[in-house]
Amino acid sequence: MTSTTRTRRIRPNLPAGDRLGRTTLRALHRHRPMQPQTLFEYVADHVGKRPDHPVYLYEGRAISFGEIDTESARCRGALHELGVSPGDRVAVLMNDCPEMIVALLGIMGMGAIAVPCCTMLSPNELAYVLQDSGARCAIVGADQWPSMDAVRSRVPTLRPMLLAGPIDAPVACPIGEMPTGVIDFAQALSQAKPIPPAPLSSETLAFIIYTSGSTGNPKGAVHRHGDIPVTVEVMAREIYEMSPEERLYSGPRLYFGYGFSNSLSFPLGTGVTCILTRERATAPVVADVLRRYRPTIFLGVPANFRALIDYRDQGHGLDARSLHFSVSAGERLSAQLFHKWKALTGGDILDTYGTSELLHGFITNRKGRVRPGSCGQVVRGYEIRLVDDDGRLIEGVGTGALYVKGESAISQYWNKPQETAKAIQDGWVRTGDIYRRDKDGFYFFEGRVDDTFKSSGMWVSPSEIEEVLCSHAAVHESAVISEPGPGGDNIVVAFVALRKGHIPGDALREDILSCAAQSLSRYKRPSTVRFASHLPRTPTGKVQRFKLRAMFKQPDESLPLAG
Repeated sequence: MTSTTRTRRIRPNLPAGDRLGRTTLRALHRHRPMQPQTLFEYVADHVGKRPDHPVYLYEGRAISFGEIDTESARCRGALHELGVSPGDRVAVLMNDCPEMIVALLGIMGMGAIAVPCCTMLSPNELAYVLQDSGARCAIVGADQWPSMDAVRSRVPTLRPMLLAGPIDAPVACPIGEMPTGVIDFAQALSQAKPIPPAPLSSETLAFIIYTSGSTGNPKGAVHRHGDIPVTVEVMAREIYEMSPEERLYSGPRLYFGYGFSNSLSFPLGTGVTCILTRERATAPVVADVLRRYRPTIFLGVPANFRALIDYRDQGHGLDARSLHFSVSAGERLSAQLFHKWKALTGGDILDTYGTSELLHGFITNRKGRVRPGSCGQVVRGYEIRLVDDDGRLIEGVGTGALYVKGESAISQYWNKPQETAKAIQDGWVRTGDIYRRDKDGFYFFEGRVDDTFKSSGMWVSPSEIEEVLCSHAAVHESAVISEPGPGGDNIVVAFVALRKGHIPGDALREDILSCAAQSLSRYKRPSTVRFASHLPRTPTGKVQRFKLRAMFKQPDESLPLAG
């Protein structure tokens, strides 16, 4: 602990409130226009002012506010006729497309609760989300039907089921037709009577975002309608300054909290035109979006930026001149990656920290105020606490477990009272992350509470070691874990995925270890380096360290190697 760190004892694991912060927040609200209570108030305002404005671009066509409003009203009518009631959970399993926007607005607008499902889940994981949420209806994209068809017998309460688009793959029905007992989504909408949004308050439950499940079964973070305007006003309008004149593209998909805000809340809230792609945001897809649609804002994760830089280095075209700035979240953005992107494109990346529990960012860098390697400073309306191992609140410079309180925070995990009680106390959300705060109030990610460890009696942050390893010319990405050593003390183990053209071997391993020794204290240096073709990650891009620990127990020869 540094000499500038001051602590005061509080109840263990429960940060104290910040009365000054709340007073300041109330004062700010007195001088600001009244904030909408739901997303539908924004939509109604835009439909009244700019019904023909293209709020979405998709596969060469523009979709206006008026079209989205009309189709979502028909979706509400169709769901009502099928017996869906307020409070019912309705699953949505689709890749990003206008039909998914319509489905989400239809579900939430009638007072039901939307459950966006990740399209990268295994059958067991998908079945778990459907069972845990108690979904009684599902809207499924045609290309996702095989996944739903594989699990629907395990969720007997899931009736009815709507399919967006004809089946174009061999399943238990003729190609081009609907499976038995499944309703055509487009036909249902065309025949339905449009219904306006139900009376909704800011406290009405709106949707459930399932966490990545990097340490176990995913948890359903339950958000209210009022959480959306908080993120629109603070992040989209104030921080990113989004407007109808801008165009954005989001790498993260709509079924993630980050992507949900980027591609649903922010366009419908601010009028910024959003580019949707059914395909995942691989480097070729993003490069094509940049070329065809000329977005001014790109919101991604560090893996997106790494892939784009590699894509350009391999001789492919990458024209990012249209970008005013980019945003990164979901995982730590290293200073090295920031500077590489800056050198390639001339634009900044605003690294942002948020969680599914808070819906979007609450710590961020700002235009003209970027500190590479940091996640930035706290944004308006949120309070942060750092707490040390003894449950004491850290004031000023210091490192500790991060807690957050804000108006977009969830109050519960769906169907998990014990997990809720563990993670949320008096409105404070335990993030499970460790952060360092500097003298200027910038925050730096140090690792997960469960990932940091002691070596030679000293605390070690995996992220610091990983950044050093990635500075080696042969290393594409890295991840660090600890394992018990021969003497019982923890040793540092590094996993690396190599850049193309580099062959794993003892000579390269020793060169990487030598490079690390030049920059790291002795207790932080890896004892060994293991090579793998890629690092195991969750659908949100987070490294699954529990899988690395299992891989460590395998001999080198059994790991899939990059060649």
